[in-house]
Amino acid sequence: MSKINLIYGIGDVLHTHLNINPFAEDANGKTIIRDRVDNLDKYADDGEVEELIAKDVLDYLPVNAVEKALENWAKKIKIGGRIVIGGVDLYEVCNDFSDYKIGVAKANLLIHGKQDLKSYLIRKSNFTALGLSMYFEQQFGFGITKKIVSDYKMCVEAIRKK
Repeated sequence: MSKINLIYGIGDVLHTHLNINPFAEDANGKTIIRDRVDNLDKYADDGEVEELIAKDVLDYLPVNAVEKALENWAKKIKIGGRIVIGGVDLYEVCNDFSDYKIGVAKANLLIHGKQDLKSYLIRKSNFTALGLSMYFEQQFGFGITKKIVSDYKMCVEAIRKK
């Protein structure tokens, strides 16, 4: 499958992609697979994936596992292929918190997620759109095509150049 959509617990299933979700209740082995999202070696060779979407996954990975996951994902993208990564933008949260635009309760909710849901939905790491963009440019030679921050959510899209 040359298109992969990573989902962490909750998220949209894309019928045009192979959907991987470690907590999928409706895994069928064809369009939805229940498996880890940080290593895609079982599902794609390096340089094979046309599009990888991970809109709300990165925040849930342990901070000490993020770099390895990003490297694994980046290697899977073929030249000219696209990666889309999203999450909570830590800069926006901290900026509005320090300017007293949001309180400590909302800042914690944005950074860590709802604590009353399933324990695997507690966010473990945070990034900024700028930092993630620079990382993909400098570490992997990707070209950034889109960098959006809206309502504390970021979305970075990048194309593999080489």
